[in-house]
Amino acid sequence: MDSLITEFISIKYMNIKNTKPALFEKSACNIWTDPYIQQQMLKAHLDQSTDGASRKMDSIYKVVDYIKGIVCPGTHILDLGCGPGLYAGILRDAGYQITGIDFNKASIDYAVSCRKDINYIQGDYIREYPEGHFDAVMMIYCDMGTHSDQERDVLLDKIYHSLVDGGKLIFDVFTEKLIEDRTENQHWEYVSSGGFWSKSDYLLLSQTFHYPEEKCFACQYNLLTDNETKHIIVWDRYYGEGEICELLGKIGFKDIKISTGVLGDNDFTSSNEMFVIAEK
Repeated sequence: MDSLITEFISIKYMNIKNTKPALFEKSACNIWTDPYIQQQMLKAHLDQSTDGASRKMDSIYKVVDYIKGIVCPGTHILDLGCGPGLYAGILRDAGYQITGIDFNKASIDYAVSCRKDINYIQGDYIREYPEGHFDAVMMIYCDMGTHSDQERDVLLDKIYHSLVDGGKLIFDVFTEKLIEDRTENQHWEYVSSGGFWSKSDYLLLSQTFHYPEEKCFACQYNLLTDNETKHIIVWDRYYGEGEICELLGKIGFKDIKISTGVLGDNDFTSSNEMFVIAEK
């Protein structure tokens, strides 16, 4: 096995990118749109054995109950990064009008097949932000932290102008406690019969890089198969409470409230996540 891996690496190594990426560098392969990986992402969303992707249903209901305590039934909620619609479906059943948008075509196709009474859109919610005005905009599962600061500010401005007066933005982000759970590291993994990253045999180089001054981590993956090499970067930005309040205030939001412990213990974030409510 070791000799096979060594030979495989020697052939493919020249094609990988194993150095620390530039801040918020975009990779050629997108984890949410790659034809094979997006199907695996959908499976992860629907997997009730873990809080990865969309979270387990008990965690989802905690978030939905939190939202229901902020936004009245009958109002229109825009769900950014809605995935396969697990949150949207429960909110629709509770009497809310829902529009959901997600990058992942597999997730949107699944969501549409499950619910015809929800307006689902497949697309980039920054560049293809849905038209209309909303009583609330939700962005759950720390999606805000996957974008560069510039993209985040563009998105927040679009959210602000899409909200009715008094409308609410509801989202969660990683706190500075993330650095207690995550460290810089690197490791190789060989999968002989296909897995999350490819349906065929593959080698995966996983690397985590920390940018402490910019408060973010880069998770970099180099996927090596017989036929191709893929390079993927996923960014996780974390925030202090004061920083969140300041950047939302600059956009025009007011009455900003921050909650921790909404979820309690879970497989994904536990104590290093905060939920934010901001009013237009």
